Amino acid sequence: MIKNVRKRDGRLVEFEVDKIAGALYKAFGACYDKVDLKKVYAIAHDVEKRLEDNESTFPTVELVQDTVEEILIEEGYVRVAKAYILYRDKRSRSRDMKSILLESIENQSSNDINLFEIFENLMNDAMDKARKEDLKKIVALLKELNIDEKTIIEKVTTTFSITADSLEKICK
Repeated sequence: MIKNVRKRDGRLVEFEVDKIAGALYKAFGACYDKVDLKKVYAIAHDVEKRLEDNESTFPTVELVQDTVEEILIEEGYVRVAKAYILYRDKRSRSRDMKSILLESIENQSSNDINLFEIFENLMNDAMDKARKEDLKKIVALLKELNIDEKTIIEKVTTTFSITADSLEKICK
């Protein structure tokens, strides 16, 4: 039985299947008008069981989240998995931006700090990084759905107005 989960900062906190169910509820809610709470808890318990079966005594938050994604895809909830992945990516970018902003502020003297300039640069960098990361995830998801590579390249390059060479570089 899993008692704890390791947070990103290294702390161990109590493992709560309700937190997984809450995240699943939000992901299902983003895709459907009605959410089946029994299904949400069934998936949350499947995640817990899989972690236990893999002998994950102190799973990391990332491992728990990866397991949620795997189970959603395996059970055919691809749209829900996508919503979950996008939310997870959004939170990750938010954490990264906070960290970079604080680091930028710490590295400058108080007289030289122009928060608007720092924020503008961060936003430009984040948008470029986010687009690349989103494209990687979209291509990976399409591959998992067994869509042939030629179709993937054609659809993604057309949809996002990029060249096949650019897409290949991004997905390396």
